[in-house]
Amino acid sequence: MIVRTEAIVLRSIQYGETSRIVTLFTKEKGKAAAMARGALRPKSRFGSTLQPMSYVQAVLYWKASRQVQTLSECSHVRTFGRLRTNLAALAYGQRVVEIAQALMQDEDENPLVFALLLDALERLDRYEGRAEQVFFLFQLHLARILGFSPDIDREAVERVPESGGALLLETGSVEPSRGQGSPETMRFAARRTLRAFAIVARADPDTVMEMRLDKRTAAELGQLIEDFLRYHVEDALPTRGSRVVKQLFSDL
Repeated sequence: MIVRTEAIVLRSIQYGETSRIVTLFTKEKGKAAAMARGALRPKSRFGSTLQPMSYVQAVLYWKASRQVQTLSECSHVRTFGRLRTNLAALAYGQRVVEIAQALMQDEDENPLVFALLLDALERLDRYEGRAEQVFFLFQLHLARILGFSPDIDREAVERVPESGGALLLETGSVEPSRGQGSPETMRFAARRTLRAFAIVARADPDTVMEMRLDKRTAAELGQLIEDFLRYHVEDALPTRGSRVVKQLFSDL
């Protein structure tokens, strides 16, 4: 069966001397691995389409009994030129596709995730100076699609005192009182950080992109979101990209 579908390249690895195996998140079939034979030859018809974060139109020879499909054609639908020339956008874009690669199941069609991936890459390309906020959005909106959206109560958030409060990891709800709790089930945080978490979780994306976060709040918010995701997906959440991003921007 021939499948023509839009796709986002999540990963690309060399196979043998001339080929590549790419992992695609397709609009029609969800996540799928595909062999691109001859992709490394000098005059390959695939060109730059197999780079991670590429948004492409792919033609696959699909056989349900195979784990790796055959990629026969691939062309750019849209290129993200600024994303690839901005260090922060590139780093967070790599993190976006790394998380999708790790958390999505093979051949599980999910148009909401496809749309979220595409939106994240488009925003990274458009908002070069706010790549971190795009990444925050992506993570909490992915959590919503996967079924563990933060349970935000506006009144509870507004009651958080100057001394701070807590995020309950199981529900993603904000607790105004720091109280007593296990470090396995809650994270204490400053009021400004908890409010930022609530905005990213519930506000529309354009509002989130207008947020102004100081360096400390952004770092605390990033860790809070990461801890919330890890509580729900455990070891499935990849760590390599997170370490790279923190190392890259720790001194900026």
